[in-house]
Amino acid sequence: MAGARYVPGYSAPTEDWLALQDASGVTHGVLVQPSFLGTDNSFLLAALESHSRRLRGVVVADPSLAAPEVSRWDALGVRGIRLNVLHRLDMPDFSAPEWSALFARVADRGWHVEVHASGEQMSAVLRALAGCPASLVFDHFGLPDPALGTGCPNLGALLRLAEARPVYVKLSAPYRLGGGDAVQYAQFWIAHLGAERLMWGSDWPWTNHERATDYPGCVANLFHWVPEAADRRLILWDTPNALFRFF
Repeated sequence: MAGARYVPGYSAPTEDWLALQDASGVTHGVLVQPSFLGTDNSFLLAALESHSRRLRGVVVADPSLAAPEVSRWDALGVRGIRLNVLHRLDMPDFSAPEWSALFARVADRGWHVEVHASGEQMSAVLRALAGCPASLVFDHFGLPDPALGTGCPNLGALLRLAEARPVYVKLSAPYRLGGGDAVQYAQFWIAHLGAERLMWGSDWPWTNHERATDYPGCVANLFHWVPEAADRRLILWDTPNALFRFF
């Protein structure tokens, strides 16, 4: 995409990812549209079509995404749209009527809205999504300010939002936390949201952090963050299965 803040210099074939899953005993997965591809979801949709039983997807879309396209993509396995505004200088006004209409269309189909933001941009998104009818998913522990830890105001605002609508948080990418304590954040969310509102993600292929981890290490992280087997069952299977409708 023109103007992308980062474009990797390598390809990441779906088959490579599935092989890593197989080696770690992971049976299903969710593809999330990366920022550098913008609203061109063709690679993601092709992967879903090739692996319809195993994979689901989250696309990036603009407000022109019409109901017939939502229905067609839903049949392929799309289950949400992503608002990736991290470090963007041209953040859309998600409270505008055209965005509200899109959120209503995806909510009618049972999709969620995934948010990748931090700092003031996260604050703005939380305010704009206060009336969003769709479930909300927040990337990477909610990306709190590492200087404030669990006292970050955005975490409190996110919890208040969760009192009014379904809110989920992904436990993923500890190397994107600016030195924040992933164990502390994981236990915070378990205590305040419950394990049934959490999901795990590998963040493969770890763009911009390719040397920070490997796939077995990502799986091992969850056992470190969440020592209770019953909680891990919710995070790894029950919750994502309900949200992404694998069956």
